[in-house]
Amino acid sequence: MKRMIALPALCALLLALAGCGAKLPAAAADGTPWSKDWTMVGQKLGVEGPGEAFTLRDVKGSKNLYFTAWSAGEPRTHTDGEGEEVQVYDAQVVVLLSDEGSDEAAQTAVEEWLSLAENAYDLSATDQATHNGQDFTALTYTFPSGSAYAQGASAFTVYGGCAVSVEIACQEDFTPAAPDILADFLDHCHYAPLS
Repeated sequence: MKRMIALPALCALLLALAGCGAKLPAAAADGTPWSKDWTMVGQKLGVEGPGEAFTLRDVKGSKNLYFTAWSAGEPRTHTDGEGEEVQVYDAQVVVLLSDEGSDEAAQTAVEEWLSLAENAYDLSATDQATHNGQDFTALTYTFPSGSAYAQGASAFTVYGGCAVSVEIACQEDFTPAAPDILADFLDHCHYAPLS
């Protein structure tokens, strides 16, 4: 669990460059006109956002690794199992995109992320789902006792040589539930056409 929670924080620390100025496509792969208002995650993913309750908190990127996070509610301090203080919210959405250069390498990265998640959380469901034309492996879970969050859901996919992870983490009483936030979020993700 600590590894998955630490993954976004580690990526945020490692990424020295914030956002990259890439030319936007005219339309998404599904034909939707590309909007300059979408949050770009790398050069292949445009995100409408997780809804009004969430605020964009962090956008970082380097040559091959991109990290974007939204949160709901006011930050508060939580002391983790190692005695370190971290900021937590009522809920958060974290997108991690790693441009691996090929679908095969991206699939290997996704399998590693899935293995980490399966060992870190108390899984209640593993499903295959399609959102906005993209296939995902989706997990629903609870966090171990003492964690900063209570419920969560994650989705993993490969697109155009990129490994993509979307993680939702919520407090116990946050509504809608993590799987519902995840499904809606994935329905509002758009992919640049592959050349």
